[in-house]
Amino acid sequence: MHEFRHAYDTHLRGHLPSPPQAGAVHLRDRFLDGGRLTRTHYGTHGVVDHGPLPPGTDLPALVARQRARFAAHREPAHWPVHDHDPTGLAPALEAAGFRPGAERSVLVAELADLPSPPPPGDEVLRENDRVSAQAVRRLAANTGPHRRPLTEHEADGTAFENRTLTLVRGTRVTAASWATLRTGTPFVVLEGMTSPRPEFLGEWARHATSGRVLPLWWVWTQAEARLMAAEIDPAAQPDLHALLLDSGLRRIATVRTHTWTPPGTPSRTRPVTELHDDPEHDDVWDRFTERFFFTPSTTVFPGIVEPTPSTTWPVRAVTGDPARISELNRVVRRALTAGVPPGEHLYSLDWQHIGRRYDPRRVGGDERPRHPACAFPDGDYSLNLSHDLRLGTFGHPWEHGQGTLCVFGRELLDVVAADLDRLLGAPLRRDGRPAR
Repeated sequence: MHEFRHAYDTHLRGHLPSPPQAGAVHLRDRFLDGGRLTRTHYGTHGVVDHGPLPPGTDLPALVARQRARFAAHREPAHWPVHDHDPTGLAPALEAAGFRPGAERSVLVAELADLPSPPPPGDEVLRENDRVSAQAVRRLAANTGPHRRPLTEHEADGTAFENRTLTLVRGTRVTAASWATLRTGTPFVVLEGMTSPRPEFLGEWARHATSGRVLPLWWVWTQAEARLMAAEIDPAAQPDLHALLLDSGLRRIATVRTHTWTPPGTPSRTRPVTELHDDPEHDDVWDRFTERFFFTPSTTVFPGIVEPTPSTTWPVRAVTGDPARISELNRVVRRALTAGVPPGEHLYSLDWQHIGRRYDPRRVGGDERPRHPACAFPDGDYSLNLSHDLRLGTFGHPWEHGQGTLCVFGRELLDVVAADLDRLLGAPLRRDGRPAR
């Protein structure tokens, strides 16, 4: 048990996710000497995660620093406290207004020791997909509590580290499980399981240790993971708790999450949401293609029927100069923010790549996710759009030798045209016609 707990404390607690979770910001507490604490801001809530705290840590001051940052973001804060943390940590949290939740068991096992029974003959194990996604979400919402809700698991974006498996009988999803490979550590973390099915455990182990390069699983198969960790509330999920213990997982600790809620109403969505291979992403692209007659080609220009009002500039004046490209992106980002009212989301799209929906007033700057908008067409079509397509930008990577940038919508042009004239020079076209 001590070896497992040491591995858990060393590798998992205070771990910085790699890659970062979509729409989240992961920060270290730079005032904590000799320890490792990560504070994550999701925009909807926040989480504190830390390894063993050094002796003599000023616990009330540590708690006050984290709570102040969550208050500044208006985020409810969640702080897991393990039974081997300093005895003064829980009282310091409660004195600061944090309320303790239910106690959970922390379980760890060697992946190689997990059972791998095949599913019954009428069931099939498979990767979750668009067809089964809604059924899996219903199962997840009606079961638990899970270590991490499926909604958060999915909100992390298209990271290969996050996978979801299903058991299917005919056309019906009978059970689901989701897990995360913690890159840079030896751990796979079991985030949720809708019913106690040992078949999932063996499948997670197989994918993490097979050594074969599999589509969508290549990160797992190359990571050389050897341990699984799980957190289960034995009072709420006694059957799952019993299954995991019977399957070889050993209890190494208990943990209780303390929660603090600030005044006001927190946001219901993260500042940035990744969109890829889903209906919303397809809808925006389809409507853009239909309205602007988008024609992807390396020889057909300008690529769209440019609307009125619009202005198109060549981008050769900044090509090859990272500082000027960054300035171009900053100028367009400021204009996009000014061009939409508070609360309206925008889309940043990249041809044949992951797209993003984001709130322009909640990205960029300290303790915020990086602004996803990119105006410069760096090797492929780059778009920034409002949902109703009334304003946006279209970057063509090949037109005019080194690319062009079309800006459309009066709200956007009024704010950005003078800056783009300064950065890019004289326009090529206005309203789709040669500029004079």
